[in-house]
Amino acid sequence: MGARRRQGVRLVESWVDRLKTAPTTLDLPSDNRRPHRSDTYGRWPFELRPRTVDVPPHSLLLAALGLTLARLTGASTVLVGVGDPTAPVPVRIDVDDDLAPAAFVRGVEESLAWSLARGRFPLDDVATRLGVTRSGRRHPFVQVHFSTPGRPDAEIAPWFDLAVRVDEGGSFAGRLDYAAEIWAEGEAGRFALDYAAAVEQLGEAADSADATLADLRCISAPARKTLAAINDTSREFPDTSVDALFRDVAGRWPTAVAVRDAESALTYAELADAAAEQAHRLRAAGVGDGDTVLIGVPRSVAEVVAVLGTLWAGAAYFGVDLTQPASHTARILAKACPAAAIAADDTRLAPHGVPVVEPWHPGRNSTGAAAVRPDSGRRAYIAFTSGSTGAPKGVAIPHRGVIRLVHGSEYLALGPGERSLRLASLAFDASTLELWGTLLTGATLEICPPDVLFPAEIGAFLEERRITVAFLTAGLFGLVQEFAGHSFSGLRHLMTGGDVVPHEHVRRALANNPGLVVTNCYGPTENTVVTTVCSVREPESVDGPLPIGSPVPGTRVHVLDGRGRLLTPGAVGELYAAGDGLASGYVNDSAETDKAFGFFSPDVPERLYRTGDLVRIDGSGRLRFVGRADDQVKIRGFRVELHAISESLRAREGVDEAFVTVTDGDSLDKRLVAAVRLAPGADITPADLRDRLRDELPSYMVPGLWAVVDQLPITTTGKIDRRRLATIARPAGAFPRRAA
Repeated sequence: MGARRRQGVRLVESWVDRLKTAPTTLDLPSDNRRPHRSDTYGRWPFELRPRTVDVPPHSLLLAALGLTLARLTGASTVLVGVGDPTAPVPVRIDVDDDLAPAAFVRGVEESLAWSLARGRFPLDDVATRLGVTRSGRRHPFVQVHFSTPGRPDAEIAPWFDLAVRVDEGGSFAGRLDYAAEIWAEGEAGRFALDYAAAVEQLGEAADSADATLADLRCISAPARKTLAAINDTSREFPDTSVDALFRDVAGRWPTAVAVRDAESALTYAELADAAAEQAHRLRAAGVGDGDTVLIGVPRSVAEVVAVLGTLWAGAAYFGVDLTQPASHTARILAKACPAAAIAADDTRLAPHGVPVVEPWHPGRNSTGAAAVRPDSGRRAYIAFTSGSTGAPKGVAIPHRGVIRLVHGSEYLALGPGERSLRLASLAFDASTLELWGTLLTGATLEICPPDVLFPAEIGAFLEERRITVAFLTAGLFGLVQEFAGHSFSGLRHLMTGGDVVPHEHVRRALANNPGLVVTNCYGPTENTVVTTVCSVREPESVDGPLPIGSPVPGTRVHVLDGRGRLLTPGAVGELYAAGDGLASGYVNDSAETDKAFGFFSPDVPERLYRTGDLVRIDGSGRLRFVGRADDQVKIRGFRVELHAISESLRAREGVDEAFVTVTDGDSLDKRLVAAVRLAPGADITPADLRDRLRDELPSYMVPGLWAVVDQLPITTTGKIDRRRLATIARPAGAFPRRAA
């Protein structure tokens, strides 16, 4: 091997060693979907005010660029191209938040010197060694370019998303060249302002002996104003209770129909009397202030009376699907500790020792109970969700949370004369929106019979009852649109949520029903059903996934990084919620409560709920859902933590390893996939495992597809190959028992 060739090999080896642990793709968060290629570029001028530090100014400017990119993308290492734009040399910038700013800048200066000392970057050879492929005309290693002293003022190369040019003489004037198909002008402008703020903050912090990079936010003053404006949602709410507000509504519209099912209807005055009678029966059974009551009544007028009567008695209600496995019901009852249950059939509750109170029925008259003193902090209801260990978690919602949800919330568009759909199971928190969004505004609650299950039947009910306002989960909305789209013709307002909303169905619904408003309602159970909303009226405005929108009154939202720091608009981070909608916590579970609720941010001095959802703020100041920060998914509208199912499978004798994933699709199309590695000689099949899970977990947590593997398939990046598992999985019954 000749000397030149050996030198070339050493050059490639040095670059491979330098870049092997660096991310080769830096995806800039954007409102636009990335095109195959970018041919149009915009330009944004700016001026910088760098402080004097003991390194060349361009090193400070480059370090600030790396820090700004890291804050925007969440990356701890970024690659920035320098030198000739047609043949850029990558500079590795490692952003360690524990570093002193001055040390960070010096480290960037050393990294720049290392890259420039190599003279050139053997792109093709390094890409081959690292298995990096080109994507269209995009550069395989660097998507951002930074000018260096003495370089010509060249135009941005077609494979860069972003190029920063700075004149180090005098004013430090600069410009940002950006791919216009990727970034809008406003996004580029915000980045330029944040970059200028980073230059100033980094220069100032370099003089501090105590500062670290963790102290720097890289958020400009205009960006902070945007964040403040998003959370300008304060509103005065009545310091009272849900049942007290209902009594006020009943006093204003006593003869208006409050609730109607297939058998009966009650006016607001009649519903108030029935609830008082139900409360009297509960108190006679020993139910007192602060107790909990299980509602085991099918969807009906009697169910509504039971719920309102429970609040009237000063207790909190919760719903349970009594068709689920007895062990699952037992875990819920152990958490909730109900003082009584309202149910027509006590056979399922008898084993649990819960006193049963008969539900209301037409024609029954009895003494009504006096209302308890209103207290907005008293618990109103408990909603159970999947827990991290498979055990259900009971989310305790106070009255103020429900009042915040309904009172003065223009997005609901409910009031006297409106007819609202009652469809969701009481165990599902969407029922809170249906019940109290209607009964606290003077509208009429039209109850869909419990045996109506299919989309076409739901559509027929919408038409028959002339429903004007309805909430349908994202998956169900898509199905009703597909099989009974004509049934939306009488709707004035359609709310949806619970999962990513199928935008093609939204566009079609708006196009076919002029005057219809569709609202995407986002919110975890722990923040009383709805946290943010986004309403659309014109089909032309729907060209992709709907934003999850802006916070409702009384709610504040904060996008934070892994250290709890505020992020600039546009950056991807975890969503934290605050305000009057927050739950009190998880019932009888202080450990889980402390994980999810608390003071998690040095920048936000208020109690927060950690949603686990990754979001970003778009150019219009609306939140957009990006994904999950954990392995939680939505199945048929229910939250499911995949590792909880995996742990349950691993606990089975004969199972050495288990992994659970989910197929692609919307909430109704998704299917759980379980892959198991069985112990040698284990006499067990996926059907056996499925049946055992059915005895413990609700049906929506039992995988429908299974794979038996000798080893979990791994991707080239070392992660479990979820797509491969989905392709080899089969129904549980398709696996024969092993031969003895």
